Amino acid sequence: MDRRLLLIVAAAVNLAVSTLMLLLFVSAALALWHIIALALVSSLTWAVDNPTRQAFVPDLVDREDLTNAIALNSVAIEITVVVGPALGGILIPALGMSGAYALISAIYLLDVLVLLMLKDVRQAAPHAHESPARSLLGGLRYVWSNQTVFVLLVVAFLLNLLAAPYRYAFLPLFARYILDAGPAGYGMLTAMAGVGALVAGIWVVSLGNFRRKGRMLIWSGLAWPVSLLLFAFSTQYSVSMALVFAAGLAQAIVWTMIATLILSNTAQSMRGRVMGLRTGVVFSLPIGNFLAGAAAERFGAPIAQGAYAAIAIFIMLAIVLLVPSLHRSQ
Repeated sequence: MDRRLLLIVAAAVNLAVSTLMLLLFVSAALALWHIIALALVSSLTWAVDNPTRQAFVPDLVDREDLTNAIALNSVAIEITVVVGPALGGILIPALGMSGAYALISAIYLLDVLVLLMLKDVRQAAPHAHESPARSLLGGLRYVWSNQTVFVLLVVAFLLNLLAAPYRYAFLPLFARYILDAGPAGYGMLTAMAGVGALVAGIWVVSLGNFRRKGRMLIWSGLAWPVSLLLFAFSTQYSVSMALVFAAGLAQAIVWTMIATLILSNTAQSMRGRVMGLRTGVVFSLPIGNFLAGAAAERFGAPIAQGAYAAIAIFIMLAIVLLVPSLHRSQ
């Protein structure tokens, strides 16, 4: 299917959801089941929009600009992560929930208009219509036959399972019980991870179309859990802030390199399916969060975080040794 058309449909659905929320607020008819139903629709839309948007990037830029484009996309996302909550805290008291959703609807409308203005985007010739199951099987067969892409998806799965939970499962526990930082301190720790990711995105953009992206992935894939291992045993707030910054920086480089290498090593006609699988491996994150909470309750947050990080380091080293071609990936 035309990726641009798919993105327009997803943006239109998001526009409809936000507009409906606005109308429910204005009419004072909002109920809990409305929120649950609309959140479900938004989640399903994200599952379509996210991989399609990532697969669409190589259609817009030349191959030598792909890394920069993905890094700029990461910068834009991290800006929203850092600025969005603060902006929401200002706008909701000033405009109310109705005003905030009016602004969200306007942003989605702008999204639709920008996508409609995109013309002459090069894309692979569309395939004959396939059922979702057949398309999924085709994507799985392609990934299985492409060692580079397969290894990259395995790395993404494992780092989502073992490294990414620090931001969602462990930071609240450390802020409250280890660092005694309170809500404000937790907010600063979370913001530092976002600032690190933002700095990483800007730095990667400044590098241009550099070589040895596989080597960059390996080093950042090791630096991320190493910084978390040190964080696990830090009791100084300032030191913990610096380590969370380093973790956020390494994490952003990892995701940028994985996305760049997957798209660079995937046939144009298969990018949508492969990036859909890339989005699908994120399901290991909630599993990692759940296990992290259980481990922290049983053994304490420092030991649980340290164990997560140590296992991630061990697995990354094993992948480097078992797949020596990874560091030569471009």
